[in-house]
Amino acid sequence: MLRPRLRRRARVALLAGVTAAAVLVPFATDLGWADPSGPVLVVYGDSYSAGGRQGGKGDHGWPALVADRLDADLRLHAAGGAGYANGSRAAGETFLDQVLGNPEPDADVVIVFGSRNDRFLPATEVKDQAVAVYDAVRAAAPAAHLVVIGPAWDDDVPPDELFLTRDAVASAAAAAGALFVDPLADEWLRGHPELIGADGVHPDDRGHAHLAGLVERSLHDALTGSRAG
Repeated sequence: MLRPRLRRRARVALLAGVTAAAVLVPFATDLGWADPSGPVLVVYGDSYSAGGRQGGKGDHGWPALVADRLDADLRLHAAGGAGYANGSRAAGETFLDQVLGNPEPDADVVIVFGSRNDRFLPATEVKDQAVAVYDAVRAAAPAAHLVVIGPAWDDDVPPDELFLTRDAVASAAAAAGALFVDPLADEWLRGHPELIGADGVHPDDRGHAHLAGLVERSLHDALTGSRAG
């Protein structure tokens, strides 16, 4: 978990050549945050948020890149293998466990991202757990903007069962009044093997820079009301 305010640092080399990063729009200062020190950005998720051996650890992960761009205080709670219904590899924690174990009442924005790890579990179970997660987020941080990012896949064609997971998450997000972002429909990583690590599954550092651009654009939509949700 990263709690200290992230320091400004040079991002040009990391983001150069990544198409999605070109659309980054600085907007936090235009929204009149109540806290002059900047927004509190909370992220719950799986290895696509936590980073790992392929890339995206610490300052190289998309959460840190987005928080740095917004001069935000990042609270990252993510673990490999976690999902709405699937437990993480290390501790068996789900997204609901992450929210209940790490409530963030001062959050300005809460992102829940995932999860491909739920694809083999019943869609009804995934939806029920997603509803519980969003209820827990609303209870812990009622003033926060809730942004739900559905499951992402790598550069290959997603399996059919993942779309059922996506639909379950999207339905729960709609019921919660959250902005839903769909990496599958928007093909965030498809056709970009250069953004995926040697394991063929997880984004490398360039992939996380690419994700940072896409996530920030989604946050802009959520905070400015330029998309419904």
